[in-house]
Amino acid sequence: MSEKARKGCEILLHTCGAVKKGERVLVITDHTSKAIGEAMYECAAAFTDATLVCMPDRSTHGEAPTDAVAAAMKESDVMFSATTFSLYNSTARIEACESGSRFVNMADYSMEMLEEGCLFTDWEEVRRIVDSLKTRITGKELSIMTPAGTDFHTSIVGRHADTGYGVSREKGEASSPPDAECAVGPADDSAEGILVIDGSIPLPGLGVLEHPITLKVEKGYITSIEGGAEAGLLRETLAGFRDERVYLAAEVGFGLNPAGKLSGRMLEDEGVLGTMHIGIGNNLSYGGTCDTPVHIDLIMKSPTCIVDGTCVMKDGKLQ
Repeated sequence: MSEKARKGCEILLHTCGAVKKGERVLVITDHTSKAIGEAMYECAAAFTDATLVCMPDRSTHGEAPTDAVAAAMKESDVMFSATTFSLYNSTARIEACESGSRFVNMADYSMEMLEEGCLFTDWEEVRRIVDSLKTRITGKELSIMTPAGTDFHTSIVGRHADTGYGVSREKGEASSPPDAECAVGPADDSAEGILVIDGSIPLPGLGVLEHPITLKVEKGYITSIEGGAEAGLLRETLAGFRDERVYLAAEVGFGLNPAGKLSGRMLEDEGVLGTMHIGIGNNLSYGGTCDTPVHIDLIMKSPTCIVDGTCVMKDGKLQ
């Protein structure tokens, strides 16, 4: 591991994970991300009691880990999940955090992310930005418009603000550094309108988009996907799950990391300040009951968002 990568691991260990001497650290990895997992384990093991477990790659974000890994997650104090696909929205992660373990998501990391970039942000400033928004995105109605053509509306009645500070310092807290965001879940069957995705879809074969993808949403679900080759790939990917629940509009998220830039990697892209994303599929983290193992984020640039008549973001700038 390079000295630069070690610095990134130390930020994750000490700033994002707030690991204390004597805490039990579990590093979860898979075959594709093994080098990242081993780097994180090396850093953690030099400081405290650490265990590294490796499992086969999952097939998508939110899919459950193996049973053995799920059991180990509940027995740890802090989890670092250096996996190709995110475990954040998995039932295993949720149950482990309910048991008191802290979770730091490192899905789809590259060695370059450990060496430089938006992981090296001012995390106290990030917390201030998140806190300034979280009370403003709950209410009754939320609308999104973008220059690319998004015109989306949903009820948010009964939904809470989910905060992503990029750090997991308290018992049961989960984070996905360098992602920093606030999010709220659409109320059941209420989302309607057009989404024009012109930023990124962090999935194999997609990433930063060359051409916009237009989605029609009716009664909470995506009903059509139009555009070029990238739209075709998204259609094929979603159809391949053979689960109608993956089309659910599950999350409305705001990227809030000032150092973020679109790269095609999920934990960088969904946290870019000035973007918003619609998460589709699993909505358990956002007050819903859809427990499909799939959660995918679709990122839009320069959004304007209005909550109960008040503009909270205009053309990508917080108000």
